[in-house]
Amino acid sequence: MILAWRPHRYRRSGRKVPAFSVWPGLIALALLCMLLLAACAGSSPSVQGSGISVTTGTVGQPGKAPSAILRVPEDYPTIQAAVNAAKPYALISIAPGIYHEVVTVRTAHLTIRGRDRNGVILDGNFKLTNGFEVLADNVVLENMTARHFLANGFYWMDVKGFRGSYLTAYANGDYGVYAYGSNTGQFDHDLAVGQPDSGFYIGYCHPCNAIITNVISEDNALGYSGTNAGGNLVIRDSIWRNNMSGIAPNTLDSEPDPPEADTTIINNLVENNNNFDAPAHTLQYPTIGNGIVIGGGNNNHILNNRINGHIYYGILILPNIDQHFWQPSGNVTENNIITNSGVADLALSALSAGNNCFSGNKVARTSPPFLQFTHACGSLSARGGGGDPSVATVLLDHFMQANLGRYRVRDWKKVPAPAPQPGMPDPTIDPQGIFTTIDGRPLDMTVAATSISPGITLGGLGLATPFFEVILGFYMYYLPLALYAAWISVATWDIVRRGEMKGGARIGWLAVVYFIPVLGPLAYYLFGKSEIPRLTRFALAIGAPIVYLIISVLLLLFIS
Repeated sequence: MILAWRPHRYRRSGRKVPAFSVWPGLIALALLCMLLLAACAGSSPSVQGSGISVTTGTVGQPGKAPSAILRVPEDYPTIQAAVNAAKPYALISIAPGIYHEVVTVRTAHLTIRGRDRNGVILDGNFKLTNGFEVLADNVVLENMTARHFLANGFYWMDVKGFRGSYLTAYANGDYGVYAYGSNTGQFDHDLAVGQPDSGFYIGYCHPCNAIITNVISEDNALGYSGTNAGGNLVIRDSIWRNNMSGIAPNTLDSEPDPPEADTTIINNLVENNNNFDAPAHTLQYPTIGNGIVIGGGNNNHILNNRINGHIYYGILILPNIDQHFWQPSGNVTENNIITNSGVADLALSALSAGNNCFSGNKVARTSPPFLQFTHACGSLSARGGGGDPSVATVLLDHFMQANLGRYRVRDWKKVPAPAPQPGMPDPTIDPQGIFTTIDGRPLDMTVAATSISPGITLGGLGLATPFFEVILGFYMYYLPLALYAAWISVATWDIVRRGEMKGGARIGWLAVVYFIPVLGPLAYYLFGKSEIPRLTRFALAIGAPIVYLIISVLLLLFIS
């Protein structure tokens, strides 16, 4: 999940601004193969778990009568007209109907509520940018649907205090329900379907002081994405299914204030995120087939989730390359139940920093093997970094396929309407503020059937994955290991056989070769005055890696 492409985010002007990518720079990862060898050597909701406490604060005046009630269309012909006339703490009540407008909100402390979630529809006609653009603090959107906008269904930008409840967003051109540069908020009882970026997004905030709960995200490119977000951010009690990839917090230099950190993902159902028919921007395809993915993030907690039926990995922790190389660290993965992952239920990719730990998870297979032993939470060994370099090979193959256009996704404009959704229990109640009691109909968290089953692996490579991906994985993973072994063996043989070399120099060069990964053997070939012919030494130390990289690129082009 380390890609060079950045989808786009519509800002106020409607102009596209580069903003988000799904882990850029996978091509650069191939150039790090030798380094990989070295590495392998009011009150509010609260969540308790694994020694952490995540809470949010009370915002607004819950349960207080509004300053005024403005009705659409009885009092004002359009939603925008009612918003323009409203004063703080007003309630705007919208009758069922289809509204072809972009609603921009610049007045704080408003509650804008549909009277029927499925009957109040904002429709962009595939021409308008956003359904709602909220640019003021403490604005609540409730009980309505947004569809067919070129960018986003519901969008808060640079605000303090936001809530979206009982919202449906489907078939929009970027995100469904989306908060950027905003903090202190809640998404609950929402549905996001058929967005080519992500169903839900909270990005560029720390601390976010936000919660996503009791939502469903399906048939999107990503169920959830959050770039450079975290700090008192909780994703809980929700369903993420049939997307290309499930939950994906990530770090990027293209957004302000990296890295992503301090997100809690707890009590979710994450299943069957292998949807090749989901809409997607051109290069989000490489993320397919994974449940929860942390891309270059730190100090996240993944707890008590039920994860099932992914082609590749149930939970994957991996680095990200953008302008900087972001190594994941301090991520805690505990007490999850993960089944039917094609390659591994838990995976830690090289090059990862220290303090990523895994304990109490019910899994069948991990990558690297024995991950819950070598990186158990609270153990000294978990402080080390490392990871499995084979994880990157499949992602690299998908990246190349996307770059070459050799994949197929659904047009987001053709996503059908979802089934009617449960609305607010009482759409006539007074405004409830930002953080509300989580009530309403509970979600059905029953695990669905899956056609995915654990595949045969060899050295961490899934043999049940497409044949040429297996070939690519073996070549890119095992050939560098073989080359490194040859470097050490030839250097050792040459040092031992040299009669003119004194004991101290011999021991010193052996120490360099064995204890300085990768660079040690190279230093001996280049500076150790070896008796091996110069051309042979240069071919072994420099020519072989160059040939390896050339063949890798050609193999990628052929396979992709």
